Amino acid sequence: MGKTGSPMSIGQTCNSCHSGPSVSTQYVVITSDIPNEGYLDNTPYTITVTSNAGTAGMSKAGFEASVEKVGSHQGSLTGANGSQIKQSNFATHTSNSTSVSGGTRSWDFIWNSSSGSDSVRVYVSGLFANGNNQNSGDVLVNVSQEFKKSHVGLGENARDFALTASPNPAQEVLRLSAPDTQDNGLLTVVDATGRIMISSPWNAADAAGRLLNVSTWTTGIYTANIALDGGKRGQVRFQVYH
Repeated sequence: MGKTGSPMSIGQTCNSCHSGPSVSTQYVVITSDIPNEGYLDNTPYTITVTSNAGTAGMSKAGFEASVEKVGSHQGSLTGANGSQIKQSNFATHTSNSTSVSGGTRSWDFIWNSSSGSDSVRVYVSGLFANGNNQNSGDVLVNVSQEFKKSHVGLGENARDFALTASPNPAQEVLRLSAPDTQDNGLLTVVDATGRIMISSPWNAADAAGRLLNVSTWTTGIYTANIALDGGKRGQVRFQVYH
């Protein structure tokens, strides 16, 4: 059972094991690369948890997080910078990512949005520890952040056919496939800043799968677009993570 203070954690937090004084200057912030207009279905996003001890001078920090819709978890989680996944649905710190530098500590984890929910809430239970190797003298901060699904259109024909990317996240090789297409067209891949990574013809034979070497690409979010000669379009976002 998780300890994020969430409904799926049945309200349990790190206080089930740790105890200590009330919150003074400590706080926890949840941020992400989800656009202001909201998240898309079946798309990976980086969620960042940042703990700040303020003037409290705590020497260690940790967290546990979950992403939930009403009544269940939503999407899937992958560990990233300083984080790991437990029980499939809870992100938490690793054993070597608890040291505080300059009063702060940040962790990233990847959330793949899946489909079927118009909004989700990220629950985080953040622990600030005094480093005495005991379960006492520690401070708990519970926060949550809601993210909404995007209902902004991608253009009249932006999703005329399904375009998939796997594995997602990818490290070395990514496979793009659009099994419902039979036309030639143009493939364009851009990074989060709009820089063009690939611009090349898309052939009808590519529909079964086109391999892209992403081993030298920077960790981040990318968008693949295919514009077919007949006017139809497909789009998918994916993440490269090293």
